Amino acid sequence: MFAFLLRLKRRIKKRLRVQADTRTLPVPTVHSRIRKVIILLIGSALIALFYPGEDLYNPLDMPRKGDIAQRDIVAPFPITILKSEKELEQEQQTRRLTVPFVLRCDTAIVRSVYTGLESYVALVDSLRTLQGNHSTLDSAAKVILVSERFPLMSQTAVARSLQPDVNLVLLQRRLERIYDDEIYNVGVIADLGAIPETGPSMVSIRRGDAENVYERQRVLDLAMANAHLLTALNRMAASDSLDVEYYYLIGRHFLQPTLFADVTEYNRRVRNQEAQISAAKETIETNDIIVRAGRKVGDREEEILTEMARILRTQAAAKGVWSLLLPVLARMFLVLLVFSTLYLFLFFFRRDIYRSNPRLVALFLVFVLQLILVRVAEMVPVEQSMYLYPIAVLPIMVTVLFDAEVGIIATVVEALLLGIMHRFDFSLVLMTISVGTVACLVSRQVQKRSHFYRIMGSVMLTYAVLIFLVENLKLSPPADIGILALYGMFTGMISCLLVIGILPFFESMFSITTDITLLELSDLNHPVLKRLALEAPGTYHHSISVGNLSEAAAEAIGANALLARVGCYYHDIGKIEVPEYFIENQLGVHSRHEQLAPTMSSLILAAHVKRGRAIGEEADVPDDVLNFIEEHHGTMVMTYFYNKAKEQAAEENEEVDVDKFRYPGPKPQVRETGIAMLADAVEAASRTLDDPKPARIYALIQRIINDRFQSGELDECPLTLRDLAKIREAFAQILIGAFHRRVDYPRKE
Repeated sequence: MFAFLLRLKRRIKKRLRVQADTRTLPVPTVHSRIRKVIILLIGSALIALFYPGEDLYNPLDMPRKGDIAQRDIVAPFPITILKSEKELEQEQQTRRLTVPFVLRCDTAIVRSVYTGLESYVALVDSLRTLQGNHSTLDSAAKVILVSERFPLMSQTAVARSLQPDVNLVLLQRRLERIYDDEIYNVGVIADLGAIPETGPSMVSIRRGDAENVYERQRVLDLAMANAHLLTALNRMAASDSLDVEYYYLIGRHFLQPTLFADVTEYNRRVRNQEAQISAAKETIETNDIIVRAGRKVGDREEEILTEMARILRTQAAAKGVWSLLLPVLARMFLVLLVFSTLYLFLFFFRRDIYRSNPRLVALFLVFVLQLILVRVAEMVPVEQSMYLYPIAVLPIMVTVLFDAEVGIIATVVEALLLGIMHRFDFSLVLMTISVGTVACLVSRQVQKRSHFYRIMGSVMLTYAVLIFLVENLKLSPPADIGILALYGMFTGMISCLLVIGILPFFESMFSITTDITLLELSDLNHPVLKRLALEAPGTYHHSISVGNLSEAAAEAIGANALLARVGCYYHDIGKIEVPEYFIENQLGVHSRHEQLAPTMSSLILAAHVKRGRAIGEEADVPDDVLNFIEEHHGTMVMTYFYNKAKEQAAEENEEVDVDKFRYPGPKPQVRETGIAMLADAVEAASRTLDDPKPARIYALIQRIINDRFQSGELDECPLTLRDLAKIREAFAQILIGAFHRRVDYPRKE
């Protein structure tokens, strides 16, 4: 999977024609200039049109929520604020809850309850009268007779009713009183589920032409009616002597549902209420003051201003397309002007970046990323969300990818862009420039991922100090200032964490090698270097020595010492596959090349350049380092094998093509690879010195420098004669230290 991703990345880079900075910059062509203009126009248009979308056509002087109005804003025409779909839905829901659920009371059933109780009492009383007149019916027969009339009645209760000591009139009166006061004063429904649980809290009960409204919880079902009956009897028994169980068995028998849901009538009433809802939330008349000067714009004022802007756009569209497009074109022109300033800076002061279209694309992508992050932060529903804008992402990334000079100018461009997009908000511009400049200055030397914590602390402190100063000028309450300062410090922390996560993508995709990447590559436990140490130990130690020489020389002339050292670590990794064909790895007396033709030997030596590049690409080594592999030999002639071929050809009177014995190149393009070429030759030649005295070391270094200079190998890199003199001194100091003498300690006899 990892190998597949690497191949995919390489293909994308080839499509983008990404090349490392250490290659010769291409000569500008018409097509290249056209591409630069296209990048500028497309980038400016996309940013101007899509950020931020809702403010694109709004008047520039229209304040937004949280802003302080600089003047009285008066309605130039009547403005009607319509309710949103959500507001209409909420109002409909509120209206539904205000309409009581409709229940129909069946008065016939209510009368049957009382009639049934009355019939029962009359029947029992008549049977008791028969008993007093010496009737032939015994008690069991009378119970059966009552049960036939009231089959669901408890026979125990019937038998108790037939006893002469029971006052049936009092029974009837007490139960009817409970029915009136506790149960049927509202009514009983068969199933409470017929009333919607999430519906209105009130119910409307229709009894003929009369209608009464009650609380929903007062409606009983049969189980609750039985419970109310038992509770009332217990309460009555506390003051009067009565058999609660007997009364309960009789009373519950006659309870029946009397209420029924009238869903049709309820829905009709709901529809009537919803029809009365107005779509207009508020109407502002002409010359009404929307916002007074010095007042903060709230939700209501923002809604009115947004509607006013929509009406203005409609009026402008009615006048013609140009009236509608002019604000858009004006903003696009301003954005184009700002980016043109960045282009001019790069053209006059950083021609290396200006000539590289992939570098320009990378720069524009950083701007797009920054604006997206600001837009996301703007969506946070917090007042003064400006302090949540992660504006330090762009300054840190540009400084790390390029340098502080480009980072500061990019920060200024970012501040101008945000100022244009946010209606020339000076507070935002000031914050962007202040925080961004500090972020650039503290990001100049980032050589470890841990250095981002130093940047994080500086950015957080800058946010806090700036917020304290600005908000005190606005006379904000101290408590609010503290909260806003915490917002700013949180944003500073998040900005640095975002950079840590995003930076590797830009480093890898656009072949921008930072000090962080170089330090990671300088780890001697890197898989490629460990493989080199195990399979080609002589080459490994040679590379370490060359790296030390190159680092010292680069520091002497002000070049990139870290790049020079790391590039030399990897410059000979192509020897891993056939280490025995290179003299530093040949442990025996005889060389493998003694049995080969000179042309074959030259092919083997030249192949380590191409194979080294391939091995480095497979290990995802950046191009800036891989270029050391191709350039450290330049197009030098392999003198030993060339002379050997000439000697063999002389015996047969043949001529030898010198180009067959040259390394494929290219020649060194920058100072670091030029230093690597010299260091590689000097380190190898110094091992041939029998008596490495300082004078001989100086002479050897000078001879090699003269040879490379006169052969034209240094023509394409910007090394000056002064640089070469400093390089010679740096090499000499390292080699003299390496070949220092030791005291010959006496041996014990």
